[in-house]
Amino acid sequence: MRQGLKKRVVWAAACGIATAVFAADLPRVLIIGDSISIGYTPHVKAALSNRMEVVHAPGNSAATVTGLKRLEQWIGSTPWQVIHFNFGLHDMKTIDPATTDSDMAKLVPVGKGRPWVPLDQYEANLRLLVRRLKKSGAALVWCATTPVPEGAVGRTPGGEVAYNAAALRVMRDEKVAVNDLWSFVGPPDKRLAMGGRPKDVHYTDAGSRALAGEVVKAVEVALKAGWIELFDGRSLAGWRPYGKPSGTPAGEGWQVEGGLLHKRPGIRGGDIITERIFNDFELEWEWRLAKDANNGVKYCVTEKRPGAPGYEYQMLDDSSPRFQNLPAKSLTASFYEVLAPAADKPLKPAGEWNLSRVVVRGERVEHWLNGRNVLEYTFGSEAVKAGVADSKFKKYPDFGSKCPGHIMLTDHQDEAWYRRISLRELNGK
Repeated sequence: MRQGLKKRVVWAAACGIATAVFAADLPRVLIIGDSISIGYTPHVKAALSNRMEVVHAPGNSAATVTGLKRLEQWIGSTPWQVIHFNFGLHDMKTIDPATTDSDMAKLVPVGKGRPWVPLDQYEANLRLLVRRLKKSGAALVWCATTPVPEGAVGRTPGGEVAYNAAALRVMRDEKVAVNDLWSFVGPPDKRLAMGGRPKDVHYTDAGSRALAGEVVKAVEVALKAGWIELFDGRSLAGWRPYGKPSGTPAGEGWQVEGGLLHKRPGIRGGDIITERIFNDFELEWEWRLAKDANNGVKYCVTEKRPGAPGYEYQMLDDSSPRFQNLPAKSLTASFYEVLAPAADKPLKPAGEWNLSRVVVRGERVEHWLNGRNVLEYTFGSEAVKAGVADSKFKKYPDFGSKCPGHIMLTDHQDEAWYRRISLRELNGK
């Protein structure tokens, strides 16, 4: 990531709904958890500064019953790359039964109440939460509940073991990564030595810092999981010219220079496509244009329709006099010639790096620009059909429908650079 990038995270609560405002081009990490996670989150933020935006869900996430009520609000509309989450200490705690339905049930001594969420219900709740979390498209990391020491009010020492075992069954079934903080903390003497408070489930600042180190490792591993680099920074391996067999080299207009893919101006390179075909995916790329330049990235590309091979995410020097008469549906981040992006999109000028993202999941598509969702549409919708009918693609009856396809980098003879092109395949549901 570029040095000196100004970062900001602002959380505003309005009617219980959280909104995050992020720097444009950093991966986003959401931490969901109780006061233990609230303690280590500042240290995670500090460790990942300049590399990731780290945010804790507002307040104490408490028990799984709270999560079932609040999860969509915590996730909001932010495209999280990683969600690190935990429930358990509050599920197992002994509560005053009269406060069962509150967001934070009242803790009472063991024997004076009942567990807030019994073990079997905890496992069922957690399974529901994981399935809802998966819809976010983020890489998920489950965090095991830390040990309960002797003397902790309202919880049975060692009672977390059964809850962790139930959670592990869910994570194994759902193929979710596990950050085993319970094993990291270890037995009572080690827990005290690393900063666990006596007769208390919480940790000193030193203890929170130690826990944060494990969270950072887990987040870093998760961020890399599932992503493939379509451009390796050294060659055009995995790419070929559109309409040509595998092994055909790209034209001279495409050059790899200093880790960048350079589309040289005025030199024919031809449109190039990935060797692989993708169906549901998240695609991210960093790009820069010369002044007055025009280029684009296409997805759902088929070689059965050469006149309209795919759906183009337009990349343009919007401010250039060359393009002053173009409609919004032909400017940067549009579904080219079909649908316009948001008028207030955060486009950086020619010569500066932009970060774009396309998400195709099921029948839904999103276009992102510099951290903002600027266009959403549904394949084959009435809006798409109307846009196609009013475009040069109207003679192709299936244009705007979903199909598995390649990713294409177009060649409009203008100068452009790419420095990262990454893709992660998604579940289409």
